[in-house]
Formats: sequence, C-alpha cells, structure tokens
Amino acid sequence: MKSHFLLLCLIVCVASAPSISTQCHDAERSALLQFKQGFSIHPSASIDPPLFELVHLRALNLSDNNFRYSLIPSHMGRLQDLKYLNLSRSRVSGQVPIELSTLSKLISLDLSLNIKPSSGAQLLQIQNPSLSMLVKNLTALEILRLNQVNISSPVPQTLANLTSLKILRLVNCSLNGSFLEGIFQLPQLQILNLASNTNLSGYVPEISKSNKLKKLFLDGTSFSGQLPLSIENASFLEILSLSSCNFEGSIPSSIGKLTQLRSLDLSLNNFTGIIPRSIINLTQLSFLSLSQNALAGEMPPLANLTKLIFLDLGYNHFQVEFDIFVTSKNLQALTLSNVDLIVSTTTHNNSYYPQFVFLVFTACNLVQFPNFIQNQTRLSHLLLRDNSIRGPLPVPPPSLVVFDMDINALKGEIPTNICNVTTLKILNVARNRLGGKIPPCLFNLSNNLASLNFGKNSLHGTIPDAFTSSCTMKWFLLGENQVEGELPRSLANCSSLEVLSLYDNNLVDTFPIWLNGLPELQVIDLSSNKLHGQLPLVELGIRKLYYLLLSNFTGSMPDDYFANLYSMERPSPQQAIIVVSCHLPDVEITYAYYFVVLDDFEWLGGSHFIPIAIDLSHNKLVGKVPDLIENLHTLQKLDLSYNNLNGVIPTSFEKLSNMYWLDLSHNSLSGSIPQQLTQLSLLNHFNLSYNQLTGPIPQGGQLTTFENDSFIGNPGLCGSPLSKKCGNHEVLAPPHDSSVEEDEGSGSADVIGWVIRCMGCISGLVVGLVLGRMITDENHDWFVETFGRRQQHQKKKKKKKR
Repeated sequence: MKSHFLLLCLIVCVASAPSISTQCHDAERSALLQFKQGFSIHPSASIDPPLFELVHLRALNLSDNNFRYSLIPSHMGRLQDLKYLNLSRSRVSGQVPIELSTLSKLISLDLSLNIKPSSGAQLLQIQNPSLSMLVKNLTALEILRLNQVNISSPVPQTLANLTSLKILRLVNCSLNGSFLEGIFQLPQLQILNLASNTNLSGYVPEISKSNKLKKLFLDGTSFSGQLPLSIENASFLEILSLSSCNFEGSIPSSIGKLTQLRSLDLSLNNFTGIIPRSIINLTQLSFLSLSQNALAGEMPPLANLTKLIFLDLGYNHFQVEFDIFVTSKNLQALTLSNVDLIVSTTTHNNSYYPQFVFLVFTACNLVQFPNFIQNQTRLSHLLLRDNSIRGPLPVPPPSLVVFDMDINALKGEIPTNICNVTTLKILNVARNRLGGKIPPCLFNLSNNLASLNFGKNSLHGTIPDAFTSSCTMKWFLLGENQVEGELPRSLANCSSLEVLSLYDNNLVDTFPIWLNGLPELQVIDLSSNKLHGQLPLVELGIRKLYYLLLSNFTGSMPDDYFANLYSMERPSPQQAIIVVSCHLPDVEITYAYYFVVLDDFEWLGGSHFIPIAIDLSHNKLVGKVPDLIENLHTLQKLDLSYNNLNGVIPTSFEKLSNMYWLDLSHNSLSGSIPQQLTQLSLLNHFNLSYNQLTGPIPQGGQLTTFENDSFIGNPGLCGSPLSKKCGNHEVLAPPHDSSVEEDEGSGSADVIGWVIRCMGCISGLVVGLVLGRMITDENHDWFVETFGRRQQHQKKKKKKKR
C-alpha cells in the first residue's frame, strides 16, 4: 500500500544525500508532500506523477498492488539513479515502455506475474520495443524477472552480453526459437528459469567447472537431447527441474556428483536405461521425480537418501519391492503408478515402515489391500485406483482426506464404520462390485465431503435424505447402480453442488425444480431413470450449467427455456474441478480431480474432451426447436433426438461454431435442411434421420462427410449421399469463404483447450492428476503453470501402458 511506499521513498531520499544531516532537495521535498497529500489507503492504488520528481530515488518497490490495469508510465525513465525496480503482481498492463531501457544503473528489474486474477491472462508485453531493445543498455543488471510477460520472440543475443546477470526468470513468456548456449556460460549466473515456454527449443550444453548455477528450471519447454556428462561440473546445483521436455538417452552416472541437490525432477521425458546407482550419493535430496520415462532395471538402494520426502517413480518399467522403502524414515509422499509393485503381506508394527502422508499405488497390479496401511497414523491421501483389489471395502485410517479405490474388484456392503473417518473430503469407490444400501451416516459427513462417488456398482435401496444443513459437497455421483425412490430433498442444502450424476438407476420422481436453487451446478445427468412428468415451463435458472442430460419427460420447449444458461454463452465455461493440497516440509503436492464426460467416440488424436452439452434425447417433448439456442455460443453437443418436435431447423444454428455433435433425428421436423449448416466446420456427428424434411441435401463443408444413415427416413430428401436424385433441383455447394478456414482454425483451438489427459475414466466419472513440486521462490503460481504444461506435454508424448 502507499503508506509503505511513502516510507521507502523518504528513506531513500535521505540516504542518497551526501551526509545524514543533508535534507532532500526542494523539488523532491515538494514531490513527497504532494505524494503524501494524495495518498490514501485503498486496495486500488495509482502510480502518482509526483513520484517521478524523486530523481535521486534508488529503489522503488510497487509490488503486490492493484493499479487497475494501467500502463507503466513512461515518466519512469526520469528516475535515472534507480537501481531496483519492482512492479511484480501490481496489475499493470500494456507494452513495457522503451523509457525503462534508459535506466542504465538498474541492478534488479522485476515485472513478473502481472496477470488477471480471474483468468490468468497476461497483462504485460515486451514486443515493440523488443526485449533486445529493452535490455541492451541495462548492462549492470544482476536480476531480471519477467515471468508471465508476453514476449513472443526468440531469446535475444543481448541477454548473453549481461555478464553481471545472476538471476534470469522468463517463465511462460511465449519464447520461441532456439535458446542461446551463451546464456548458460554467463560467469555469475546462479538461477535460470525458462519453464512453460513450450516453443522454446535447445539443449543442455557442456558445463564448465567455473559455473555458479544453483537452480535450473527448463520444465515445459522443448529442450531435447542427452544430458552431458559434464553436468557433474554444476557442483553448486541445488534444484534441477527438467520435467515435461524431450530429453532422451540414459541418465548420466555423473549426476551423482551433484551432492548439493535438494530437488531432482526428470519426469515426463524419454529417458531410458537404469537409474544410475550413483544417485545414492545425493544425500541432500528431499524431492525426486523420475516418473513417465522408459526407465527399467533394479531400483538402487535408498538407505543413504535419509532426507527424501517426496519420491515419484511411476509410469516406468520397474518391478518394485515395497520393503526397499523401509529405511527411508523421512519419506512422506510416495507415488508408484503403473509399476509392478510387490507388497509384503506380513503385518509389521507401526515403526517398521515410514509414516506416510501421501500414497499413490495406481495400476500396480495389486490384488490385496496392503496391510501396512492400517498402521499409518498420518496418512491423508490414499490412491489405489485401477488395481484388482478384492474383498470388502476396507476402512481407511481415521486421518484420511482422500480415499480413491476406483476400478477394483471390491464386493460386499459399504461398512458403516467408514463414517468414523470424519476428515474425508473425497471418497471414490466407483467401478467396483459393491452392493447393499448406502449407509445414511455417510451423509452426516456432507458438511466436510467435497466429492462422493459410488458410480457403476450394484447399490440398491433409496438415497438417504440426510444431507446436512451445512452441506459442502461439490460432486455427488451415483450413476449405473440400482437405487430407487425419490430424489432426496435435503440435497437442496448442498449450495456448492457442481456435479449431480444419477443416471441409469430406478429413481421415480418428477423433475426436481428445486435444483434451480443450486447456483453452482454445472453438470446434471438424470437420464435412464423412471423420472416422469412435464419439464416445468419456466426458465432454467442454473446459470453455470454446461452439461444437461434428461430423459422420459414430456412438455414443450419454449424459446426462453435456456435463456439463463450463461455458461454456454461465455467463451470459456468453468470446468468442474476439486483440488486438494497436501503440504509437506519443502514440498507441496496437489491432487486435482476433474469431472469428465466421455461420449462413445474419440477424436483429436485419440484424446477425450469435455462436451458443453444439452442432451434431451428420449423424452416426449413437443413444439419447435428453441431459437434462443443460437445464443449458446460455446455449445458443442446438442441432442434432441427421439422426441416429438416439429417446425423447421433454425438457420441460426450456423452461429454455433463450436458444435461437433448435432442430433435431431426421430422427430417430426419439416422444411429443408438449411444451407447454413455447411458452415459448422467441426461437426463430427450429424443425424437428421427419420423426420419429414424435404428438398436437396446441402453440399459442402462437413455435411459431405456423412453417409446415408444421417438422412434416411426423410422421403422428401434428395441428393448425395442418398441414392434418390433431385431431378431438376439444383444442388449448390456453398461459396468458398476464406474466413471459414480461419474460423475452423480458431474453433479447433477452442476445442483443443478442453482436451484433457484422461486416465482410465468413463462417462460421468472422474480423472485425477497428481502434481508434486518443491516449494521455492521460483513457483509462486506453479500449479497453474505445471498443470497446463503437463497437458501440453501429453499431446506430444506417446501414451503409456496402463
């Protein structure tokens, strides 16, 4: 706040004078008085002009403010004595002014993390003038932090000329081209962070013995090649983070000479061979991630790594005996996904194994619940999904926050003593063989639970009407079971509910109009039940809804029915996500659950994506297709098949440029097929069969890719692909429009933005992603950046065997 800055300016003004007794210059004194008179404690400050009269100012820190997206004033260039300038996290925007390049005495410049809080969009840019122009005169620079500044250019040679540079941070700056080897050779360089520049290529050059590097971050770049044997010369290195790159070859044994390393992350690359035995020399390691490579062979002993807290070896070709971790008493987080894990069935006392906080044994070929878990007193996250664990659902330790046993072979009823685990936030036992009734006591935990997932089991009985008045639940998933009765009215207490998935059960009820009172709902799937009656003739007031699936209802579809579905009108509807963090010494782990809806097809390179969808198929709806659907600009799937709709297909459907699925089959629609539908360049599924449509089938665009099945059952239709000719009708292809090609490109980008990495999930269930990282001053916004770059990396990387 300004009170802090005023004090700073006064101190600097006095300190810059020849002696302690010397006072500020008259002009500076006047400027300070004006600054003081105009100063107010307010969360939205402004950079006041009097500040630039302080021409002898040496340090200016305006970080962590809200300057309301104002430009950096060009008058900043008047502060020619300035050595330290910090505008980080201050919400300044626009092009960085060229006047900053005249501040030749600058030692430290920090313009990082000026982003919009709501979207993470970058506010600052260095493009015209370029980064080269900005820094060419700043030859005294020791610290340059430009994280999240949009640079969008190759790294300029001028950076390699800054021989005093100690810290260079250029995270997520849209850098491209090949990185300069000379920057690695800067004699004073201690910290280099280039993370999240996906188009930046390069390699790790030979390292000289004179280098002073302490921290090297290349995460999420396109760096490639092999690590040089001379990596051993980086003897001061404390953090080496090369995740999500394209490195290959073996891990050099010389890496064992980096005895100061505290964090080593080589995950999500193409490393092959064995883990070098020399790794046991890295006795300072607290964080080690080698996951998602092609490493094989035996695990080296870990007894020397006594400070190890986090270890991720998942998605390699190891066979791991769990007892090798017995000596790692400080190990708190262990993830071994997709390895062949051998766990002893012998019961040991509490002190035999480490007391874990975070355990992930996903797809490890387990057939029995590990006995040692029952003796864990600190365990908060336990993920055993995608195994073949048999027997009854085990009761986890009472400290558990996340319990995920999705995709196993559990049988029997849900034990009531699981209700004693009052710390649970996520309980996921989907895709097992559980039967019996749902214990009512579980819903007493709804004031703490965020997600309850029983999907695809054999549960029966009714859903207990026992949601607490202070319910905090975000997701309730019970699809593909055999529950019956009415929807519990106490569910209306869950004002934070985002996902309600109860499809394919035996529920008998009318439309739950009280859902309108749940403002956060994004997904509703009540299909394939025995729900009945009319859809209420009121506006559907759930403003954030992006997936709606209902069946067996009657009634009409008035134009204003979808008027309040604002999530389908905005460019980027909010995805349903639950993030649970786990804090360990020096390490933060985040487990992110995404709700994913998968249809019966895959595209975009085999990736699944979340449809923004309305599916009201298999109802008994009458009336016309609502014209207001044209306002749902982000809508990707519309399925109104198997109803009794009449009237014509709205020509305004051409505005739904993100549409990939359109199914209006098995209705009573009439008239012609609008020529404008040829503009829907993303269509992947299209079905107008069994209506009363007439006239020629429009030719052009995606419509030419569909076969007879999309049009049959309309006796009045003619033209390709039907065998019926159109006679004298002239079938015209749409005129070529270059803007269509441009729209197709931008539309594809929008859809790709919804592509996520799907880890063995099915319709209506969830996907989880574990992210672990050392806590350092390098990763203030590490979760957003890491999750984004790991998704991007998965598009480039071959899918691993589950």
